[in-house]
Amino acid sequence: MTADDGGFNLLDEPWIVVLTPHGDEKQVSVLEVFEKAPDLVTIGGEVPTQGFAITRLLLAFLHRAIDGPEDGDDWEELWRAGSLPMEEITTYAGRVRHRFDLFDATQPFFQVPGLRSAKDEVSGLEKIVADVPNGAPYFTTRSAASLERIEAAEAARWLVNTQAFDPSGIKTGAVDDPKAKGGKGYPIGPGWSGQIGGVLPEGRNLRETLLLNLIGREASDYVRIGGRDDVPPWERDVDGPTWDEDRPPAGAIDLYTWQTRRIRLVGDRRGVTGVVLANGDKIQPHNRNPVEPHTTWRHSEPQSKKFKQVVYMPRVHDPSRSVWRGLGAMLPSLSGRRTSGQEPRPSLAPGVLQWISDLVRRDSLPEDYPVRNRIVGVEYGPQSATFAEIVDDVLAMTAALINEESVELGRTAEGAVQDAENVAYAVWTLADNIAQAAGAERGSGAGDRPREALYAALETPYRRWLGELRSGTDAQQARTSWQLTVRDACWPIVNEVLESAGPAAWRGRTINSRLVNVSVAEAWFRASLRKHLALAFATDEETQ
Repeated sequence: MTADDGGFNLLDEPWIVVLTPHGDEKQVSVLEVFEKAPDLVTIGGEVPTQGFAITRLLLAFLHRAIDGPEDGDDWEELWRAGSLPMEEITTYAGRVRHRFDLFDATQPFFQVPGLRSAKDEVSGLEKIVADVPNGAPYFTTRSAASLERIEAAEAARWLVNTQAFDPSGIKTGAVDDPKAKGGKGYPIGPGWSGQIGGVLPEGRNLRETLLLNLIGREASDYVRIGGRDDVPPWERDVDGPTWDEDRPPAGAIDLYTWQTRRIRLVGDRRGVTGVVLANGDKIQPHNRNPVEPHTTWRHSEPQSKKFKQVVYMPRVHDPSRSVWRGLGAMLPSLSGRRTSGQEPRPSLAPGVLQWISDLVRRDSLPEDYPVRNRIVGVEYGPQSATFAEIVDDVLAMTAALINEESVELGRTAEGAVQDAENVAYAVWTLADNIAQAAGAERGSGAGDRPREALYAALETPYRRWLGELRSGTDAQQARTSWQLTVRDACWPIVNEVLESAGPAAWRGRTINSRLVNVSVAEAWFRASLRKHLALAFATDEETQ
C-alpha cells in the first residue's frame, strides 16, 4: 500500500521524534534516523518511554540489517566508520518493506489484521495514549477533542510504546483468544519493558548510542543476539490472530520487540480514531537475564525457593529513590554478570554495561569516553493496571567506571553512596531523638523530611563528582573530597533541626534510663558524623 492508497510506511514516513544538537525537535522516518544518526542527539516522544521503546526497535532492525556484529572486531569497524552502514540497512529495508506499513490490509506493522471482539467494539485512544490516565482524563493537559483523532505518526509512536509498556488489566476479549471469557481478556501482566528497570547507555550522538547498545554475538555468556528464532515480528508470518502462552524469548531481538498485546489501529494516514487492544504473548520476568541486557537484576530468595533454582528478577526503578543511590548494582566491577561456579550474586549488572566493559578492556572504546546512562521505567498502580509514574533520569560516567576491572574505582563510587546513606541516617536519627526528647514516639516521622532534604542537597554534587572519576583518579583523595562535600551539605539541615527544637526538647526526658535532650542528641550526631566521615575529619586534623 502506498501513500496515495492511504498507506503509511514507517520506513519512509516521518514519525520518530528526534532531538538535534541545537535542541530542536523534528520527526524522521526509520531510514532517515539511521542516515542522520551522527547529527542527532537522542530519540524522544510524548513520554520518555516512547524513546526507550523506539530505540530498542531500531536496535532490532540494525542487528538484523547487518546480521551482527559477530564480535568486537566487527563492532570496532562499525565504530570507526563515522556513519551507520546504510547499504546494508537499505538492502534489509527492501526485504521487509511490506511489513512496515501501518495500515496494510493483511500485515499491518506491529498489529494483527482482522483483530476484533465478538461485538466489533472499538476502544477510544485513551487505551494507548499513556499521558491520559485511563479512567481519569482530568489528570491530563490534553483536551477531549484531541483524543478523537490523532495523526498517523503519533499513533505509530503510541503503538510501539503500548507493546512495550502497556499496563496490565482487563483488555478486549478478542475472537479466537482461548483465554477470553465473556468478551474480556483477563490480565496477563504489563508489557515487557514495563517489567524491567530500563538502563540505556547513550553516547555523544544517536549513532554512538545505537552502536554502544549493539551487542556482539561473542558475548554469549550474558546475552544472545541472533539465532534462527531470534527475529522481530516483521520477519514472522502473520496469518491471523494468534496467542502464545508463556513462549520463551529467543533472544534480545525478540525481547526488544515483544508483542505483549494484540492491537489493531482503526483509521488511515489521515488519522487514527480508535483501537482494538487485546492480550498478546504473556511473559514472566524471572531469569530473563541471559537475553535481556537493558536492566539490572537482583537475586530473589523467595522466587528461588518457589522454582527450586537460582532466580534473578529485574530490578525496577523506584521513583522515590534517586538512581545514583543504587549505583553499585549497575557496575560490572561490583555486580558482574558471570556467575558460574559461584554463590548467587545479590545483583547482576546490565548486560549492555558488561558489553561496554568488554569493549574498554579490549581497547575498542577509550576509558575516558563519556557514557550517559538513560534510566527509564514505569511505576504502575494497583494490580499494575494503570500508570502511576514514569521514571526518566540520566546518570553520566566515564567508560573507565563501567570497566569490570576498575574495582577500586567502583568501590570508591559505591563507598561515596554509602557515605551519603550513613549521614542521611544520622540526620534522621538526630531529628528523631529530638522529637522523642519532646515526648514523641520513636519513628514518629520527624526525621523523614531532613533525611530527604540531605539527599536532595547531594543530588547534583554526587552526579558531578561521579562524572569526574577517571582511570587515573586517586581513590582516597576522591573519597575525601566527597566526604567533605557531604559534611558541608548536612550542616544547614542539621542547624535547621536544632533551631526548630522547642523548650520541651531542650529539657528532655529519660528514655531507656538515659536523659535525652537536644544537647545529647547533637553530641551523638557529631560522634556519628566523625565515625562515618573519617577521611574528612582526618583532613582537618592534618591541616591544623
